[in-house]
Amino acid sequence: MSAYAGTARQNLPTVLLLALLSLVILALVVAPLFAILYRAFVDVQDGTLHLTDRHIVEVLTTDIYWHAFGNTLLVSCGAAVIATVLGTFFAWVFVRTNTVGRAVLEQISQLPIFIPPFVGAVAWVLLAAPRVGILNRMLMELSIPGGLDVYTHGGMLSVIGLYLAPYVMMIVAGSLRSMDPSLEEAAQVAGLTKMQTALRITGPVLAPAILSGAVLAFTIAIGLFGTPVVLGWSRQILLLTSRIWISAQEVPPDYGVMAVLSIYLLLLSSIAALIQRALLKDRNYVTITGKGFRPRLVELGGWGWLSLAIAIFYVFFTIVAPIAVLIAAALSQYTWSADFSFDNFVQAISSDDVWFTMQNSVIISIVSATIATVLGICISWIAIRTRLPGRHVLEHLILLPISIPGIAFGVGVMLVWIGAPVTVYGTAIIIVFAFVGRFTAYAVRSISSSLVQVHPELEESARIIGYGPLLTFARITLPLILPSILAGWLLLFSFFMTELSMVVILYTAASRTFSVLSFEVWNVGDFSKLASYSLLQMAIGVLFMTLLKLFFGSKTS
Repeated sequence: MSAYAGTARQNLPTVLLLALLSLVILALVVAPLFAILYRAFVDVQDGTLHLTDRHIVEVLTTDIYWHAFGNTLLVSCGAAVIATVLGTFFAWVFVRTNTVGRAVLEQISQLPIFIPPFVGAVAWVLLAAPRVGILNRMLMELSIPGGLDVYTHGGMLSVIGLYLAPYVMMIVAGSLRSMDPSLEEAAQVAGLTKMQTALRITGPVLAPAILSGAVLAFTIAIGLFGTPVVLGWSRQILLLTSRIWISAQEVPPDYGVMAVLSIYLLLLSSIAALIQRALLKDRNYVTITGKGFRPRLVELGGWGWLSLAIAIFYVFFTIVAPIAVLIAAALSQYTWSADFSFDNFVQAISSDDVWFTMQNSVIISIVSATIATVLGICISWIAIRTRLPGRHVLEHLILLPISIPGIAFGVGVMLVWIGAPVTVYGTAIIIVFAFVGRFTAYAVRSISSSLVQVHPELEESARIIGYGPLLTFARITLPLILPSILAGWLLLFSFFMTELSMVVILYTAASRTFSVLSFEVWNVGDFSKLASYSLLQMAIGVLFMTLLKLFFGSKTS
């Protein structure tokens, strides 16, 4: 009895921590998802609640919502196809071929992930808008017929696909590095050509990674807000996320329609995940065994220069050209005035409004990233280092928002807190809650992958010499998983500094962030000021990351 009481007393802090984390996840993850379903089917009239199908009927019988649904499907599917083709091609070139400079190009090709999608869209407006786009002006100067038009379905899906390609590339590259090349060697010994080997052996083995990348690209694309609005607004090519934002601007806001449109996005991401599972069901993709191997590079010969040219072309049009055109626009008095000065930068730096919103962005991002990282440490530790019942349910719930579009999750958070007795809606706290609820999953993924590599014997040895659980974690476990913790914090900070789709639903004048300020400047059409703000936002993000890397050294890599 005394032994049982001692064990219970020893586990009590862990049980209390599990209970506390469960309450936090219920409030920040489960409640927003439930609120979306609840608000779609429940109306409030004269202080009473009653079931209704009014919002569903309105969305199903109104043409503008069907157009938005069709546009979302077309643009997101097209962007996912482009991202998957480019990402798979670059992964193969960088990992399995002898292309010159492939290691450096692989690192550079990942940089578009850190360029805010909204900023990338603005840059492409300056590059390829009809008449004013610099590429179109160059084509006219050279008397070359035709031209680029970024304000079309094709323009939208191309820009989104270009910036989603690195996500697919990283997933497929990881799978390629783990693939046993003896499978391809055996196929070629059997008489298959390199092309036949790629189609019959390499492609099918990589199918899980390629499908995962495609589904991830599709899920990100359907949840984007800034890029579709910037590129589609002038010709009213509106997506579901644009319609949610328009409903939020109505007086009073149409919460029922916003909830139904959010359910559309949830269904689209769920259907994509189900299709992925169905395609991979009952197939065996095991290629990693106890046998060691060293991947052999494919000799491309003269084709290597073509693959190098394509990679450089991609880097130029996703990083170099957009940043260069933003710098040129920011230095212009107005867009392409040929009158260059630093006035826009000086005005941005000397503006109290700019510094106020930048301060909001930095504080909200630091606080949110820190809370999400602490939650990620606690959840990972409970899921991996304890045997408490319910620990895996906790982990599954916190990972759930990864597949949910940001603007849909933001609508759910708004619906939870807008009528709450405590004042959260209208403050920066609701933005922190939304960030933590949706993005803690990334911290859990990063920290869990590192924690499973630390053998429990190290912690057991510390306890034998008298360390308690907290001291063991602080002196043994924490130093070993610190690189993953810092990497996760940096990733979250970069997400939060550029997040627009959730914030645009939740902000007020007192909690406005820098992404929202840039969006407001875009609304009035001042591209020179917008370019200077975009560069300032990127510079602040790079500065913080550089300081963190300098402070912690190689632990952040």
